[in-house]
Amino acid sequence: MSNDQAEKLRMRISGERHEDHETLVVGIASGKGGVGKSVFCVNFSIALGQLNKKVLIIDLDVGMGNIEQLMGKTAQFNIVDALKNKLPFKDILVNTSPHVAFIAGGSGLSSLFHLNEEYLQEFLNQLECIRKYYDFILFDFGAGASDDMLHFMLAVNRLILVTTPEPTAMADSYSVMKIAYAQNKEIDISCVVNQIMKKSEGWETWKRLSSVANRFLGNSPSWLSAIHRDIDLLKSVRKQFPCMLSAPQSRYCVEMRLLVRAFLIQCGERFHPKVVVPSFADKVRKYLKLIGGNRA
Repeated sequence: MSNDQAEKLRMRISGERHEDHETLVVGIASGKGGVGKSVFCVNFSIALGQLNKKVLIIDLDVGMGNIEQLMGKTAQFNIVDALKNKLPFKDILVNTSPHVAFIAGGSGLSSLFHLNEEYLQEFLNQLECIRKYYDFILFDFGAGASDDMLHFMLAVNRLILVTTPEPTAMADSYSVMKIAYAQNKEIDISCVVNQIMKKSEGWETWKRLSSVANRFLGNSPSWLSAIHRDIDLLKSVRKQFPCMLSAPQSRYCVEMRLLVRAFLIQCGERFHPKVVVPSFADKVRKYLKLIGGNRA
């Protein structure tokens, strides 16, 4: 993505505000593949929906998008189709329940934004058209922090970083934080430690990440929660049916519901009517400008 595109993107995401309805844009990220990020995103959205929150997932996992498979739903069109053919997002999203919907990913999305500013503007226009209908818009990012998705990652209201106790996952999570904090020391990152075997693993993993980040980056992610490895979750993935629906009393689902409540508490001030939160378009414009300035 060019510097001009990045600048305009930040301006659009952070520019418009809706005083009657505040939508929180949340990024779901990971340092590496295989940590359960997309599975987390799907079940997280359903848990929010079960608390009467309206949620839209936009699959931005370039080339590896699998939200529709994990939801067990088939999308007629994906986000690349929408941008190339100017299809309204409202016409391509798939409703999985009265409260949860998703827009499927498509290959080549990153190159579309990189090569064609028109597609980028179309994405932002469509995002502003539909955001008023949702309490949360979740961006399911690909693993790592690619150049063309970094500006989106920096522009979200909150970034949830999913990792595991595995040393490689922790190292790659640190790399994502290093890139993000280099552009914005104040970016709001929360840490979820997934696939733990015992309760202490989650807290210890976060403490190690937090300590290293504080020491070398000058900031660290906040603690959100840890989730145990659960056979019921593995079964649900194989069946392509979300665990929150197939095994609602499983350990994974109990912990997910607790995580969502903790998340909503962390976000509580953002829904206070007196608090003005920059929109996603405004923030993307802001960070595109910063990245462009740093690259100049």
